[in-house]
Amino acid sequence: MEIGKQLQYQRKQRNMSQEVLAKKLNISRQSISKWESGAALPSFANVIAISELFDISLDELIKGDAALMDKFENGSKMNKALFITIVGIGLAIGAFIISAGFLHISENSLNDWLILPTVISFVAFAWSIKWKNIDKIVSKWTVLLGIIWLALVMWPNLYSFWTGFVTGFNNH
Repeated sequence: MEIGKQLQYQRKQRNMSQEVLAKKLNISRQSISKWESGAALPSFANVIAISELFDISLDELIKGDAALMDKFENGSKMNKALFITIVGIGLAIGAFIISAGFLHISENSLNDWLILPTVISFVAFAWSIKWKNIDKIVSKWTVLLGIIWLALVMWPNLYSFWTGFVTGFNNH
């Protein structure tokens, strides 16, 4: 059975409207309509959320939907987190080569210039995350590791920012 028909069947079995289901999944009613009509396919994260919401196995939910299986098997091979990591590290290496090798910028000078853009970009990054959906994809261990990583990254930056602020304030 195609996932759209399976979704509609499971939803109607529970006397649930498209609107109610959409609210439970934190998506639009139009998305539910498109899935049920076959005009679009849900993401893997949404398939998992639907499976959990209806308390049915993924196998039962997607078995027989060749288009969805093909999307999962042949879709993008690189997820967004991996893309961010690879491109971010690449940019950092490129920036290091240019700033240290060609421009001869010292580490202290670089830290002074980058503290504010680092904080602003982190806040913007955190602001752009759809936090309503985060619980569906993040385990407790991921949360713990994220907290540790964030503290380790921010700790020296906050120290540098504070000492720079105090030094600048005392010099004026």
